Amino acid sequence: MFSKIQFTLNAVSLVVVTLVGVGISHSSSAHSPRHSLTTQTTISQLKSSTTFTDITDVVGQTEIRQLAQLGVLETTSGQFKPQAPITRGQFVAWLIKTYNELHKKQILIPQNIRSAFPDVASSHPHFNFIQAAYNAGFLAGFDDGNFRPDEILTREQMIALKTSIDSTVRSSRSSDTLRNFIGKTKGFTDVEQISERYLPYIAFDLGNAASTINFIRVYGTTTRTYAPQKPVTRAEAAILLSHFRKGGTVEQALKRRNR
Repeated sequence: MFSKIQFTLNAVSLVVVTLVGVGISHSSSAHSPRHSLTTQTTISQLKSSTTFTDITDVVGQTEIRQLAQLGVLETTSGQFKPQAPITRGQFVAWLIKTYNELHKKQILIPQNIRSAFPDVASSHPHFNFIQAAYNAGFLAGFDDGNFRPDEILTREQMIALKTSIDSTVRSSRSSDTLRNFIGKTKGFTDVEQISERYLPYIAFDLGNAASTINFIRVYGTTTRTYAPQKPVTRAEAAILLSHFRKGGTVEQALKRRNR
């Protein structure tokens, strides 16, 4: 079960907000993610020993190999396609699998239950993980109630999803205050392009010393363009998932397994 510890963003106080379309619990009924009571599948049943032939000298090569060793990544072709964009559904699947490998208290994977989203059929390859994230209490749909699992994940969506599972994000600050923090304090020149619903999560990630600073880990400390609607590549997603605030790193998990 996720921690309900609250953090303070340097110059920005934090409050629970509703994030529709990415995966945040509603402020009117904020709660800790809960485990499903339905039949479950454990992540250990999903192990993969796949090695990839197309990641040599790719940024993220180490993280991709480690996630494959951990059993998070699967393929039937031997190719990872590191520069290909990742879909929202695929990212949620990787997110839940990695989370469960790095944390003692896991998000249980339900089987044979009704979908929370009309556009995510039980036959969808990522249905169980999307449903697990919803059951855990941090995944919501778009305004129309759909999740759009096959749409390409954007940078701002990725950071919001990862930050929400790492920490409880709370913000009472206005959108203008958050944009001022991201733009003037942190120096991002395209802050006006960031969707309002994602502002608290992006500000939290950039400003809180207790977070894993997800964006910086993936894109570095020198970039001043956030490019919030830019598609996320599979390699970028792997780098992001290599470290969780409380669960530690994939490398640490592999060392524990090999003891």
